[in-house]
Amino acid sequence: MTDVVSTLTSSDVRQTIIRYLLDNVENPSVSITEVIRAVRERFPLCELTDWELGDYIARAAIDAGFAVEFDAEVP
Repeated sequence: MTDVVSTLTSSDVRQTIIRYLLDNVENPSVSITEVIRAVRERFPLCELTDWELGDYIARAAIDAGFAVEFDAEVP
């Protein structure tokens, strides 16, 4: 059986972020903390730091036209 960490790619993370955005499209803004929490629930062994995830989230949200809440809460 293949280890989840070794098969996790940035496209998997990006797809999870985009899915979160689509599921919450009625909200005009997105909380970095909330999306980090959702990614960590989906991929608990993800080796990306919160800082790196925040960067992915902000880029995806801005590309999709969301306002981004750079909240300081640690998930």
